[in-house]
Amino acid sequence: MKIAIISDIHGNLEALLAVLKDIGHQRVERVACLGDCVGYGADPGAVLQVLRSEEIPCILGNHEEAAYDEAVVEWFNPQARAAIERTRELLSDHEIEAFKYWPRTMEVEGALCVHGFPPRSVETYLFEVPRARVAEVLEELPQSLCFVGHTHTLQMIAWDGERVRNYRLSEGTLALEDAKYIVNVGSVGQPRDGDNRAKYVIWDLENQNLEIRYVAYNIARASQKILDVGMPDICAKRLW
Repeated sequence: MKIAIISDIHGNLEALLAVLKDIGHQRVERVACLGDCVGYGADPGAVLQVLRSEEIPCILGNHEEAAYDEAVVEWFNPQARAAIERTRELLSDHEIEAFKYWPRTMEVEGALCVHGFPPRSVETYLFEVPRARVAEVLEELPQSLCFVGHTHTLQMIAWDGERVRNYRLSEGTLALEDAKYIVNVGSVGQPRDGDNRAKYVIWDLENQNLEIRYVAYNIARASQKILDVGMPDICAKRLW
């Protein structure tokens, strides 16, 4: 079985459609989304509609949380705050209300999925957590594999029971060994790793490996749409 893990679409319909087209060619049986489907991009409603029509389960990201909880917005920088306020205007009341019922975590074939950091943090960034705390969490975690998003960069942390190893991920396939892992699957809609292609990960359960996929899409169209709907300019510039 192969499972595609996507995250941080951020209202970028062009990137999402390109990724789903790529997934369609990979003999993937399931797709799961790690949140932040909205925010920054021009098409939050259309992205949610595609996810619903494709029956892709989603967990709560901090941008979904901010869409209905003003207290969360207080932690956003001015550009992100302006983007989430515009996102609220682009979504229906029903869509915003539905975010309140999105789960903070889900388990997929024995792997834990959470937006920020295990076991259930939506807001914590992976890079914020000291190595000693990472080791404690992985030692206690019942699952051997956890997928996260939130940082918009591909990364893997391995715990073998003695030490924490940190890896930057790039395009290609790598084997999973006898260890516990946290895998950041990068961002579909706003990658911030120096490569402007959309990113996602395929988990091959049979062969116990991860394939990191890079997907080109129409950035010019997505960027112009962001400007046209009145999002902060930085949301468009970051796509490049």
